Amino acid sequence: MRIAIAGLLHETHTFLPHKTTVSDFRLYRGDQMFEHRQMNTSMGGIINTCEKYDVELLPTMIASGGCSGIVYDKTYQELIDEILQRLAKIENSFDAILLSLHGAMVTETIQSAEYDILKRIRDLVGMEMPIMVALDLHGNLNQEFICLTNGVFGYHSSPHTDCHLTGERTALAMLNYLKEQTNPKVTFKRANLVIPSVFSATTLPPAKTIMDRVRYWVEQSEVIDVSFFFGFAWSDVEQLGASVVAITDNNQDLAQEICEDLVKLSHDLHHELTTGTNIYSVAEGVELAIRKGNDSKKPIIILDHSDRLNETTFVLKELIKQGAKKAAHPLLWDKEAVKLCQKSGVGNKITLAVGSKSSKDGGGPVKVTGKVLFVGEKQYIGTGPMRKGSLVNHGLTAILDVNGIWLQLTERSNSLIDADPIIQFGRELNDFDIIVTKSKTHFRAVYEEAGEEIIIVDAPAYSPVDLSVFNYNNVKTKLYPLTTKEIKDII
Repeated sequence: MRIAIAGLLHETHTFLPHKTTVSDFRLYRGDQMFEHRQMNTSMGGIINTCEKYDVELLPTMIASGGCSGIVYDKTYQELIDEILQRLAKIENSFDAILLSLHGAMVTETIQSAEYDILKRIRDLVGMEMPIMVALDLHGNLNQEFICLTNGVFGYHSSPHTDCHLTGERTALAMLNYLKEQTNPKVTFKRANLVIPSVFSATTLPPAKTIMDRVRYWVEQSEVIDVSFFFGFAWSDVEQLGASVVAITDNNQDLAQEICEDLVKLSHDLHHELTTGTNIYSVAEGVELAIRKGNDSKKPIIILDHSDRLNETTFVLKELIKQGAKKAAHPLLWDKEAVKLCQKSGVGNKITLAVGSKSSKDGGGPVKVTGKVLFVGEKQYIGTGPMRKGSLVNHGLTAILDVNGIWLQLTERSNSLIDADPIIQFGRELNDFDIIVTKSKTHFRAVYEEAGEEIIIVDAPAYSPVDLSVFNYNNVKTKLYPLTTKEIKDII
């Protein structure tokens, strides 16, 4: 048995100010793809599972991007063309294709890059070739995309600690299909809800409630797999919104029942999924964190979830204003400030403006004075649940002591989703009363336990809970709460 493998992943935030280029992707060509064996990626799960069952893998290319602005058409064409060229060289010499995609990739002219990827692959290999796809839990999907696959498998966890497991699910389903042990029937249904990512944390309700139901259905006979896709809210595309995919063994009626049940459950939870509770203003959240941090045994975690670029200054300004001490503000993206720190040198005091350099919407640079504690290039192999085994590169990095605030500035944009950005620099989490993260849900894999309490602040800028601040021009259907305030309009 011979299976071709490929991947192209990007989470596109269409309202961010800068477009995405090839340099924003990490490329693994040919046998380099096998480096994913040691990573928590869906491709890693695909590779390890296939090799376990003695499948001959034919690697093409995987391009892995993060979350950033709209992808240039030229960038997308360059990446998909290379994948297609590599597939063409081995065409007719493999039995199936396994893909690792995201589900929310958008280019300048293509609203669903995933559909385009499948369409172009189908044009090459035909409709009879078995193709199954591993996707992110935050995909915006449509029926047209689903119809081009033999199965779609989404993460069950956010934080995405189960990427590898999702790849395993995808590969096992394909192997059973190729051995004619199953006859997959795939059903898709939209929920017509737009869910901000901060409410998609599957470690607590309401998202946990949905995923518990998903797991219930997966355990039933004749069920191959079930995925609930929470969607990616900050994407101006026609297919925006949450959805369900159910795959059964030759039982279309059961697949339909599962989809309808999960859509109804999400509608029942519509308020919690779109509004949430205990969301603070920046000033309120910082004041609460300082007060609680004085007596807590573990650090208080401030979640500044709306900052997709890791550069906004709203929380930092408030920490300084309220006189926070023993506070860590890791991974503030500002390559200009890092170079100034390098020029100043370790041990010296420096005054400079930091943060919000790429857009006026980020709160504006904030003036700080601090002692330079560290400057240097920093990369390492991740040890956290999500990035374990993956190369993490902060680029040139500087750390300042700003009157009791441990401020980390980086040349590359990364989010605090584990302890590495702190412990890799010789500090411990409990050194601090307050730690700021700009992750959405991924930080919870470590900080739900490592932190005393999580305080969510809803700052302005790139990804606030209030979606009405953005213009969605491509949405054609009624979506709660974006285009209708009445849940009955979508039921």
